[in-house]
Amino acid sequence: MTEKATTLIIKGKVGYEDEITPAQAAKIIAFLEAVDGETLTLGDAAADQRNERRGRGKKVESAREALDISGASKNPEKIVALAAYVMQDGGESFKVEDVKAAFRRARETAPGNFPRDLDKAIGAGWVGDCGGGEYFLTAKVDGVLDGDFKFGRTGGGASTRSTPRRTATASKSAKAKNGKPEVFASIDVFSSTMEGFPAYAKMKPNKDKLLWAVKFAKDNGITGLANKDIEWITDHLGAGIPSKQITAAFLSLQKSGYANKSTQEGTVRITPDGESYLATVGSATEA
Repeated sequence: MTEKATTLIIKGKVGYEDEITPAQAAKIIAFLEAVDGETLTLGDAAADQRNERRGRGKKVESAREALDISGASKNPEKIVALAAYVMQDGGESFKVEDVKAAFRRARETAPGNFPRDLDKAIGAGWVGDCGGGEYFLTAKVDGVLDGDFKFGRTGGGASTRSTPRRTATASKSAKAKNGKPEVFASIDVFSSTMEGFPAYAKMKPNKDKLLWAVKFAKDNGITGLANKDIEWITDHLGAGIPSKQITAAFLSLQKSGYANKSTQEGTVRITPDGESYLATVGSATEA
């Protein structure tokens, strides 16, 4: 799928302005915001490898083959496999209509409650929300069409044969839980509810979790949060946002006018429109 152009402007002693893809913008922002000690380069090896695979042409020739080779059996898994199939032309994101069309080409009935099953895929960490009706596949499902991929049985994530990646993720999660950021030093109890707003448990897409976190911070006298703070507090509340997905979630919120970033501190802040939106999250599912 063709991505919409994003204008990147860098000002300083050396200026730069050009139109790039949202994915490229996310990479650059993630690189600029990398914390001390974090190894991150613009030429991310995993991303380059994915792009190289896409550039070689379609690995699977049909939507049916995508389902078969991925081993997808449940609807959220099928959504992931078919999303990977439709993105083989080099696209970095997909739309619901693209995947529904792939279901038809595979002679499969699309899920009756597609939003619910898509939310499950998001909750498992397989799919991320770009905003504007577009979604992307996360690193958790890299290689889903390679033939040796295995979906996690519990629905809490996917597992592959790569033990080092799983170990690194677990180690990072433990670090996030134990190393309380200094910005939260004065807060003893982190409630998962806020008066006048839905509980954190109702936050399903990463962008909603991020918005809830910065609103919580604002209510506790904290103007904005850095990426590492967002990763820690969302993990502490029970459903964390992986560090590599925070930038994409912020870009979605920024595009909607729900969040912005301090030009001095680089911290994410919620806007009045963001607070109005946050107050309505989950209301459509209320009995």
